[in-house]
Amino acid sequence: MPSEELPGRRITQVLHDGFADPSAGPSRRLAQASLVDGWLGELWDGAGAPASGAALAAIGSLGRRDLGPGSDLDLVLLLDPELVGEREAQELASALWYPIWDSGTSLDHSVRSPSECESVARDDLRAAISLLDLRLVAGDGDLVDETARRVRAQWRREARRRAPELVDLALDRTHRYGSLAHSSEPNLKSDRGGLRDVTVIRAIAESWLADHDHEVVDAAARVLGDARDALQAVTGASGTRLGRADQDAVAALTGHATADDHHAVLAEAARAVTWELHRTVRAAKAASAPGGTATRGLGTDRRPALTRLPHGVLVQSGEVSVDPGSRDLLRDVAAVRHAATTGLPLADATLARLAAAETAPMLPLQRSVLVDALAGEHFADAYEALDVKGVFARWIPGWAEIRNRPQRSAVHRFTVDRHQVETVLEAQRFLPQVSRPDLLLVTALLHDLGKRPDAHDHAVEGAPLAEAAARHLGFDKSDTATVGRLVREHLTLVSLATGRDLADPATLRDLLVAVDHDLDTLEILRALTEADAIAAGPSAWSTWRADLVDHLTALARDALSATTPAPRPMLAPQRSVVEAVRSAVERTGSAQVVYPAPIEAEPISQICLGAPDGDGVFAAMARTLVRLRLDVHSAVVTTLDGIAVNTWWVSSDPGDLPHPSVLRSALDRELASRDRADARVLELPPPPPPRTTEDTPVVTLLPGASREATVVQVNARNRPSLLADVAEVITVHRLQVRSAHVMTLGRRAVDVLYLTDQHGRSLDPPTVGRIVAALMDAAAT
Repeated sequence: MPSEELPGRRITQVLHDGFADPSAGPSRRLAQASLVDGWLGELWDGAGAPASGAALAAIGSLGRRDLGPGSDLDLVLLLDPELVGEREAQELASALWYPIWDSGTSLDHSVRSPSECESVARDDLRAAISLLDLRLVAGDGDLVDETARRVRAQWRREARRRAPELVDLALDRTHRYGSLAHSSEPNLKSDRGGLRDVTVIRAIAESWLADHDHEVVDAAARVLGDARDALQAVTGASGTRLGRADQDAVAALTGHATADDHHAVLAEAARAVTWELHRTVRAAKAASAPGGTATRGLGTDRRPALTRLPHGVLVQSGEVSVDPGSRDLLRDVAAVRHAATTGLPLADATLARLAAAETAPMLPLQRSVLVDALAGEHFADAYEALDVKGVFARWIPGWAEIRNRPQRSAVHRFTVDRHQVETVLEAQRFLPQVSRPDLLLVTALLHDLGKRPDAHDHAVEGAPLAEAAARHLGFDKSDTATVGRLVREHLTLVSLATGRDLADPATLRDLLVAVDHDLDTLEILRALTEADAIAAGPSAWSTWRADLVDHLTALARDALSATTPAPRPMLAPQRSVVEAVRSAVERTGSAQVVYPAPIEAEPISQICLGAPDGDGVFAAMARTLVRLRLDVHSAVVTTLDGIAVNTWWVSSDPGDLPHPSVLRSALDRELASRDRADARVLELPPPPPPRTTEDTPVVTLLPGASREATVVQVNARNRPSLLADVAEVITVHRLQVRSAHVMTLGRRAVDVLYLTDQHGRSLDPPTVGRIVAALMDAAAT
C-alpha cells in the first residue's frame, strides 16, 4: 500500500495541487501526472504484484501526462495469461481498484492481455484511439512496450480500411456539438475545435495517413488545457463547459484582463484546431483513396485529373486552386466563389497565396463575384478557411476588430463575426424577394461591425464602418449610403413593431424616415431584420414578432406603393457610341457591332449591338451572346427611332472577345432565323433542379414605374441562357421591349423590362397575367 502520507490525501487533491501559475500549464500538468504516477506506484508496490507478466498502464489524459484538476484516471491492468493466473489477476485488480475508489477519484479501468488490447484496437475505433496513449505507470515495462507496439502496428495496418470510419468520427461532432470558437458558452472538450479534436488529429498522425502542424496544434492544446484546468479549479468539478457565470474567474486565473479577451484567445486556438483537423482529415481521405499514397503500387498510380475553369480557377484532387500564371483580375475571388458554391475546399497553396497577396480596394466586378460566394450554400466553410489565414480580415475593413468577439446577450449563440456569417446564410432565403440581393447580402455581412468593446450604440457607430467597408468593396456613393442606412437602422423595424403602437401614424412615419421613403430599402430591411434575428438564436424570433413586423411592413409598403422608382442602371452606355451605331444601322439597314473603349482596370468588356427593331430582335441578340459563351453582366436595351441599340457588358477581357466580324456574322444568322422556332433552340445542358427557396424565381409588376409601358421585374438565379429564355417568351407573346435594364447581382439576375403591345401601349390586365406566368416558367426552366 502507499506510504502513510499519501493515503490520507485524495488523488483529487493531488490533481488540484500546484494550480498557481496558469502560464506553466504543460509543466504543471506533467508534474501532476508524476505525482499521480508516484501514488499509483506505491499502490502497486503494496498490492503484491508479480515481478513479471503484469503492469499498470495509463491511457487517456494520464497516459498523455495531460491531467486537469477534474480528470478521471483511465487505467489498464496488463497481464500475461501465461505468467499470471485468473485468481492472482482478480486479487491484484481488487488491490488496485478499491483504494482508488475509496479515495473518491473517478476511475475508468480494464484488465486485458496484450492480444486482447490488439483485438480491441482492431474492432473498436474509439478504444483504439485511447490505447494509442498507452504508457507504463508501474510493473513490467517490456509488457507495456510490447502491447503499445502491437496496438500501433494494428492501427497503422488497418489505417486505409478504417479511414472512412475515422473521418466520420472526426466529423461527427459537427452535427452533435457547436463550434467552440463561435459559442458564447463553449465546451472546451467536446465542441468542434476542442480537446477531443486534438486527440483525433494526433491519432490520424499515428496512422501515418496524414500529419499536421505540430507546433500549431500543441500551442492550441496548451491554451485549451489551461482553460480547462482553470475552469475545474474554479468550479471544483470535472465539467468542461465554460458557462457565463465562471468566465470572469477563469479569465483572471489564466492571466487575461477580461473574459472577452480570454474568449478571443480560446476562439483563436479552437479555429487553429478546427483547421488542422480539416486539413488532416482531407489528407487522410486523399491518401486512402484509390491512387493515394496509401494505395500506391496497386495499379492506380495516376496523376489526378485537372479541370480548368474560367478566370484561372483549377480543380484537382477535390480541391480548388488557381493557375499561378493567370493574370485574370477575378482569379482569386472566383476560386473562393467556386469553393463556396460547390463545397470543395480551397487548396493550402491557394490560401497561402491569398494571404500573401497585396490588399487593394475591390473592383465592382470582383465584388460581384464575392457576392456570388456570399450566396453560396457552403459560404461558411469557405469563410473559415479564409479567416484562419487572415484573408477575410484583409478583404473587409473593420473585420479584425469584431473577430472572435463574444456577445454578452443571452439571445446570441455566436461570436460577432460568426453571427454576421450566419446572418448572410439566413439572408440567402430572401434573395428572390428584394431588388438588390447584393446589398442584402453585403449588409448582412457588415451589420454588426460596430460591436466593439467600447461601443454605446453599435448600430449608429457601425454605420460609418460599414460605409467604409462598402467603399472598399467597390460600391458607388449611392449604394454605400444605402448600406450605411441599413446598418444604422437594422434594429429599427423590429423595435418599432414590437415597442410602439402600430395604429399611431408616428410609428409608420418613423419607419418611412428610416428607409428614406424608398420601397427597395424597406424590402431589404424587412429581410435583414428576420435574417439577423434567426441568426442570433431561437429566442430572438417568434411568430408574434413576425406578425407585428409583417403588419408594419405592409403599412409602409402600401404607403410607398405609388412611388415605385425607375430602376437605376448599374452601368451607363456611351452616348456617342449608341448614336454612331444607330446612324450606321439607319444608313445600311443591317446589323452593326461596335466594341467601345474598354473600362479601365476592370475585367469587363462592353459590346454595342444595333439592328432594325422588330419582333425577336432582343432575343436574337441575347442568343448570339449565349452561343458565343459570353457571360452577360449587365445590359441596357433601348429603341431609338425604330432601331434597337443594345449595350451589353460581359465578364471578359477585351483581348478574349471574338473579332467583331465573327460576332456580326453570328448576329446576322440569328436575325435571319428569328421566325423559325427550331432555329431558336439553345443547345445547352439543363440547369440543376432548384434545391432551396433561394432558387425560386420571382416576377414582380412595378406599378407607377412608367406611364408609357408596363414594367416587370424578373428576379431569378442566373444562368447563361436566362436572358435569352426571357427574351424568347416576350417574342412568343408578340410583345415589344421598349427598354430594359439587365443586372447580375451576385448569382441573382434582376432584369427590369419595359413592355408594350404591338401598338406601343401599356399591357392590359389579361396580357399582364399571361406574361408574368410565362416569365415565371421561363426563369425557372
